[in-house]
Amino acid sequence: MLQRPQSSPPVAELFKAVGGRIRAARLDQRLTLDELSARSNVSRRMITMLEAGETNASIGTLDKIARALGLDFAALVAVRPVPTLTPETSRSVPPAWEDGRGSAAHLLYSCSGTRTVELWQWELVGGARYEADADPPGSEELVVVHSGRLVVEVAQEPYALEAGEHLRMPTDAPYAFVNPARKTVKFDLVILIF
Repeated sequence: MLQRPQSSPPVAELFKAVGGRIRAARLDQRLTLDELSARSNVSRRMITMLEAGETNASIGTLDKIARALGLDFAALVAVRPVPTLTPETSRSVPPAWEDGRGSAAHLLYSCSGTRTVELWQWELVGGARYEADADPPGSEELVVVHSGRLVVEVAQEPYALEAGEHLRMPTDAPYAFVNPARKTVKFDLVILIF
């Protein structure tokens, strides 16, 4: 899922901002690159490239680094705080992930405490696939499809969802989102991480 930042300036800014946050948190905790790599199970090379703003990693990779640093995912990727009572479009929120072909995931809201709750808006272009690492035990997602057809693979079992359908799924094992059609699929995720 590794992508070079070939996208719009706001997205390239996001990569640099995330890299800067990773580096600042690592240095603040007096961790070497090797120590962060061991804690997060992410390669030293990937962390170096992220800190330099030279790459876009998968959401799962960024989540592993955030956890290893004791941060929540939103704190790591948020470019600005989400204002209350201010209407905005999801397009105004830089994507936290994109595949370089038109697929993107926007983190619209996140709240952490004893558990993390996140609201995401996704678009997968025709033929796109996103593979996710397992979340901590007990974590789950609610997938709500707005347009198109989405196949969710959980434990290698496919679940097809049409527009207007939703699926509650455990995410403590690897899973995938697949768009088998030509038309872009649009869906929302509500994530509960324990």
